[in-house]
Amino acid sequence: MVNKVKEHTPVVAVFPGSFDPIHNGHLDIVRRAAAIFDEVIVGVTYNPHKDAALFTADERVEMIRECIRDLEPRARVDKFSGLLVDYAERIGAKVLIRSLRAVTDFDYELQMTQMNKQMRPNIETIFMFSNPKLFYTASRLIKEVAGHGKRLPELVPEHVMERLRRKLKVD
Repeated sequence: MVNKVKEHTPVVAVFPGSFDPIHNGHLDIVRRAAAIFDEVIVGVTYNPHKDAALFTADERVEMIRECIRDLEPRARVDKFSGLLVDYAERIGAKVLIRSLRAVTDFDYELQMTQMNKQMRPNIETIFMFSNPKLFYTASRLIKEVAGHGKRLPELVPEHVMERLRRKLKVD
C-alpha cells in the first residue's frame, strides 16, 4: 500500500475592519493570526458612497502596510467594499478573524457570524480575544484623545500617531 502525502492547501484568513486608524490592539491580533494561518490579509473596509472615516482607504492601507512590513509574506493589507464574505470568497479566504474585546462585542459579532455563515457556509469565523493590556483600545477613542494633543505610544505606532496629529492639525 502506497502512502500518499496529502498536499497542504494554504489557509488564507481575512482580518477585516475600518482600521481608522490601526492601533496596537489590531496589530496584536494580526501578529498572532500570522503565527497560525498561512496568510493573513488585513482587509480595510470602506464605502465609496458614504465613508465617514478620518483617513481615506488608501491612507489606512499605507499605515497598515508600514506596520506589518516585518510580517510579509505571511500578512499583507488590502482594501475592499461590499460584503465581507463576497470579498473572502473572491480572494480564496476560508477564515474570517474577528476580535473580541469585551462581552458587549459578542452579541454583534455573533449576529454577523451567523449571517455570514448563512451566505457562505464554507467560510469559518474565528474569534480572537484582545490582549488584556489593550482590550479597551478603540480607534474612536484614540482619535478623540489625539485630537486633544495627547500622545499614545503604548496604544498606537509612532508613524500612525504622526499621521493622526497632521490629519487632526494638532501640534
